[in-house]
Amino acid sequence: MLDFPGDELQRITSQLHADFPRIQEKKLVLVYPGGGILPIRAWPLENYLHLCKSLLGDGYAIGVIGLKDDKALAQSVVEHCQSEYCVNLAGYTKSVRHLLAIFHRASLLVTNDGGPGQFAALTPVPSLIFFGPETPQLYSSLSNNAHYFYSALSCSPCLTAYNHRSSPCDGDNQCLKQIMPEQVLAKAREVLGANTTGSPV
Repeated sequence: MLDFPGDELQRITSQLHADFPRIQEKKLVLVYPGGGILPIRAWPLENYLHLCKSLLGDGYAIGVIGLKDDKALAQSVVEHCQSEYCVNLAGYTKSVRHLLAIFHRASLLVTNDGGPGQFAALTPVPSLIFFGPETPQLYSSLSNNAHYFYSALSCSPCLTAYNHRSSPCDGDNQCLKQIMPEQVLAKAREVLGANTTGSPV
């Protein structure tokens, strides 16, 4: 775990609540729908939309995270959800440390394979991580609180250092498309029901 001395976490959480006051009284679920430089690693956006709307209906707040380049994607999620409890946090954090502090406020992270799922191991936040073009057997998080969705199709994993991260499916990532929103939602609800960290403060 990364240590946050003194009142650093409290200050960052207080600023988050000042910037997005509607989320203050709710458990926060963070989602990272971006694929970064490898879009093939992304679970379909329409599945994220279904997941977010369902969790909002359950009474949770949603924060869509990402880099500045992900702002438009994050905003599309916010606009689809049409809820004051769904906020665009893409580009909001100033550093990885700032992001990790926000993770401490969250009750769950749902993310594609990539940086956020790995960074979460430095915090208490439980995470749901999607794999397919790459495998959790090689790239799983160091966290004991991570859960993986992996279809293990015969063609998966297809991205390796030996093939220059080239995939034979030409972007039609069935390994991720076959992971249904309902099974992810069920796991999210299970984890959120059991998790007592990340509660509003």
